Amino acid sequence: MQRLEPIFDTSQVSTTKVYQIKGKLYRYLHQDPYCRSDHPQWIFEPLSGQKSKASIKVNINKIRSGCISEVVGAVASPRLEATPRAIQQSLF
Repeated sequence: MQRLEPIFDTSQVSTTKVYQIKGKLYRYLHQDPYCRSDHPQWIFEPLSGQKSKASIKVNINKIRSGCISEVVGAVASPRLEATPRAIQQSLF
């Protein structure tokens, strides 16, 4: 059984922690840069192995109501960025 702590403040959200939202496990990515300043939103990405594959946006009302819980002791692995290696060859 996982121990859950509800999150009520946005300062407690971290990219290295695992969060449970509506029964699914997510990790925090970043704050939405395109939202209005008086209505901030945060973007969460589902962990691998979850049924849902789409990222979700959570607004301040969902955070203040305690809909997001931190999974205590679980650590989200950093997302690996694929950087293709290119070899430049000259013909002459």
